[in-house]
Amino acid sequence: MFKREALKWLATGALAGSMAMAGVANAQPASPATQDVVRIGTLSDYAPFEYKDASGQLKGMEIELAHAMCKHMQARCEFVTMDFDALIPALRAKKIDAVLAQMSITDERKKAVDFTDLFTLAPVQWVAKTGSGITDNPETLRGKTVGIYSGSNHETYLKKRLPTAKSGIRVKTYPSQDPIWLDMEAGRVQATLTDTTVAHDWLAKTGKAKGFELVGKPIDDVAMFGEGTGIAVRKGDPLRTRFNVAIKQVLTDGTFAAENKKVFPFSIAPAVK
Repeated sequence: MFKREALKWLATGALAGSMAMAGVANAQPASPATQDVVRIGTLSDYAPFEYKDASGQLKGMEIELAHAMCKHMQARCEFVTMDFDALIPALRAKKIDAVLAQMSITDERKKAVDFTDLFTLAPVQWVAKTGSGITDNPETLRGKTVGIYSGSNHETYLKKRLPTAKSGIRVKTYPSQDPIWLDMEAGRVQATLTDTTVAHDWLAKTGKAKGFELVGKPIDDVAMFGEGTGIAVRKGDPLRTRFNVAIKQVLTDGTFAAENKKVFPFSIAPAVK
């Protein structure tokens, strides 16, 4: 997701203190003065993974897991929030050191960055009004307006698999997912294609009450959506190895499962390598 240049910087001071605690078994914790800083690019509007609470604090499943991983890495992590389509350009420009933002691992993105091992599974599915007749059959979307997160692999899927000229689908892009939900409620768009995890969060809070649901089946297109999400780093950066060790740690010590259970009734954990 690449275009935006406006960055909103957010450093978590409380996290810096927690990073000084012991990270791995039998290792002495590094002091704040000797800890290296890892700048993590992320989102602030992609609940339940990354979002700001009422007090403006950055929260979410991936944020909590990042805290745990930084602790294992004995690093002081700082979060930098920006639009999704600005993340990879910022990483390549060395404005950040890693991207943790439900970024799917795709062949196209691998041309620009390196990815860690799988971090979460992220199936993709359509969301529409109950009784609308919309399914995963493209013909049911002909003449309809769909809301899509700008720069996402969902947008790429529509451009490559369902181009407007052929499908008759009208595509309206947005800088984040939240305004798409609002326009769906208002009837300005009739459907959206998004990760089922994000859709589940919205449906559980307000969507079902307003008569929306997941429609059709999850889309099985590894070429477009990859096998899941990972943490992106610059090409050849040894930080990838450090994150891989930390990912395995949170997947095996119960940390991932505990955070997963807080937001989903199903597991999005990948198999541990």
